[in-house]
Amino acid sequence: MDAKKLVLYIMLVSSLIVILSQTPQIQAIGRGQHTFVNGRNVDCVACHRYDAYQDLNNSQSAVLEMHKSAAGNKNYTTYLEVGGISYDPVAGLIYTNVDSDNNGTNDTWAWNGSIWVYNNTAKLYDLDLNGDGTIEGSEICKLCHNLELMGVSTAASEVHTVGIRYCDDDRCHGNKNKQYNDYRLFQDGRASIMRVGAILNTSVHGGFYSAAASMDSNNSIYFHSYGQVAGNAAPNNSDNVSVSPFTCVGCHSYINVSGSVRPSPLFNHSDINAPKSRYT
Repeated sequence: MDAKKLVLYIMLVSSLIVILSQTPQIQAIGRGQHTFVNGRNVDCVACHRYDAYQDLNNSQSAVLEMHKSAAGNKNYTTYLEVGGISYDPVAGLIYTNVDSDNNGTNDTWAWNGSIWVYNNTAKLYDLDLNGDGTIEGSEICKLCHNLELMGVSTAASEVHTVGIRYCDDDRCHGNKNKQYNDYRLFQDGRASIMRVGAILNTSVHGGFYSAAASMDSNNSIYFHSYGQVAGNAAPNNSDNVSVSPFTCVGCHSYINVSGSVRPSPLFNHSDINAPKSRYT
């Protein structure tokens, strides 16, 4: 190949490389794959926009707004983070079942007028990650799924700092064994909302809930909050959740199904020996 043709060949190849490198589809192959976020900054909605997040936004407005309100309540999110089991609004104290400094007594956090304090540690957990004053997008997901609010160190899952929490979790709506939430954390709080499992267990739905709470769902509990067995754990396998949370879904959620009802067989009037049955 003479020098002139070689130069033309190099120019052609170079031009093709420049054109391809400027094509958005080609750029997309290498871009955006090496920027990672961690912990609370993970955007759940990026993947779950058309399943969980859409379901949540299609929920009854009162339910959605109450969970948004809870997520935006920094006293409640701090209560979850420190392992609260009760709250004294008069004294401004959060009592816990966590002994973080191993001094033989459980931590008691005190409100100093602007933040919660225990043993020279101050906390006020905020789920408003973008600081715009509202709970939106994946911020609401973090209320139920952030491991930091379950007493699980992020070191246990350095990137995927999310876990599974069920409706009748000890510190959410409660179960028949443990009710660690406190309605006084909320302006319009009602004790009944925080003790759903205990109330169900003795109500007209008691048989339904109690039977479910005695069954193993075969679904693993992601982590035991604060290292303690959950009150809604399966009775014969503390590493699995019982079926009790699904009684909540049974009344408060729905799925669309299609089906048909098969009519019972007609009575054979021509056979005098036909077994007697209900007339149809």
